[in-house]
Amino acid sequence: MIDAPPEPVAAVVQADPQRMYESAVADRLAGRPGDAVPKLEQVLAIRSDDVDARLNLGLALLAIGRLGEAEVELLAVTRQAPDYTDAWIALTRVDQRRGDLEAARRRAAEAARLAPESAEVRSLQASLAPPPPWRVDIAVARSRLSGGLPDWTEASVSASRRLGDGWSATAAVEVTDRFDNTDVYFAGRLDRRVAGGGAYVGLGGAPDADHRPEIAVVAGGEARLTDRIAATLDASVARYPTGTVTGLHPGLRASLPGDRIELSARWVNVRDETGIHRSGYAVLGRWRATDRVAFRAGHADAPESSDGATVDVQAWNLGAEVTLTGCLMLRVGLLSEDRAAYDRNELSLALRWRF
Repeated sequence: MIDAPPEPVAAVVQADPQRMYESAVADRLAGRPGDAVPKLEQVLAIRSDDVDARLNLGLALLAIGRLGEAEVELLAVTRQAPDYTDAWIALTRVDQRRGDLEAARRRAAEAARLAPESAEVRSLQASLAPPPPWRVDIAVARSRLSGGLPDWTEASVSASRRLGDGWSATAAVEVTDRFDNTDVYFAGRLDRRVAGGGAYVGLGGAPDADHRPEIAVVAGGEARLTDRIAATLDASVARYPTGTVTGLHPGLRASLPGDRIELSARWVNVRDETGIHRSGYAVLGRWRATDRVAFRAGHADAPESSDGATVDVQAWNLGAEVTLTGCLMLRVGLLSEDRAAYDRNELSLALRWRF
């Protein structure tokens, strides 16, 4: 007996769209949103007024990062069923993923109006609350060098203030001791954040510099290309005791579905103190294991200017971030560098306080 060929998916939907809908919902809830999307599209081709199927399609599209399409479906749900709280929650998450927090807060407020007792809505609103206006970062690092060379030490303190309407300002001081010479570097920076990205400009310098720039100007920013990919650009001009070094570093930053993993890469371009062009790269990955713990790992093979000269450096780094309280974060990092003249291994600790 020869088995009959399986019915086409469309035929199954035509025969029992409810069974296909239930299968799609099961796929989405099991973490297979990509499998749910075509099933839900076929169900809606037969039952275009099925608001639950359209909501689940929007949720599945949101889960795989197709934010524009998700928004279209979810807005259609709110037009058909204005009191559907789940649609407003999902629309809030669309704006949150885009970085448009003002729009996200407005949609979260509508969800709260419809379901004031919802724990999910309250949690979502709490996550969208503006952070405290002040941020202080304190960091220390100690490096061991090969060949019997003296250790390096670094310590820094910075304070940032949110100025409103996407603006923030930062002032910092950093003390570095290398080869028994100490530099004190002062810096200021102004940032502007918008829904599609942001930009910054900064100025710094070390009086009587030995290994840090006597004066440096930095600028850059990022622009969102898609829902998950942003282009970055960083530029700098720094005058050292031995000459002027310029840099231009384009890059890309991407988040994977689920928003737990973020990857970034930069193409490093430097014109060193002798006028020679040097280039390299740096890549970094960050994994948010839980809401309070994240890990990062990176590799670079690129030129670096320090100690009065630009040298090619290969480096690996590992780190972890632990949110201790709602306002306090601890960071720890390990760095291993291979330089032409010596190797360097660094341990760093940093504390971030918001208030």
